[in-house]
Amino acid sequence: MNINDIRNHNLTIGSIEKQNNNQKEKSISFKDFLKENIYFVSDMEKQANDMNLKFMSGEVENIHDVMIASQKADISIQAFIQVKNKIMDAYKEIMRIQI
Repeated sequence: MNINDIRNHNLTIGSIEKQNNNQKEKSISFKDFLKENIYFVSDMEKQANDMNLKFMSGEVENIHDVMIASQKADISIQAFIQVKNKIMDAYKEIMRIQI
């Protein structure tokens, strides 16, 4: 076996370890991911409510913008509910595992 081949493998392993460390630094925790998405859904709902109030008060005359904001809020809520259901299913599956 050639010594240069071993050195090349060591360099490759070292670069992979550096990439993994960089990826760990860039990744966010699952808790932070959920929290960020809860805030996003809440903001979408708040924007839809604000648009409804502005439409009722006459500040916004375009019903299309109001309906689009309402639909965006509804879709984000439905998507978050699906994520929550998948998380609960995964948790139940983990709890069924016997050690």
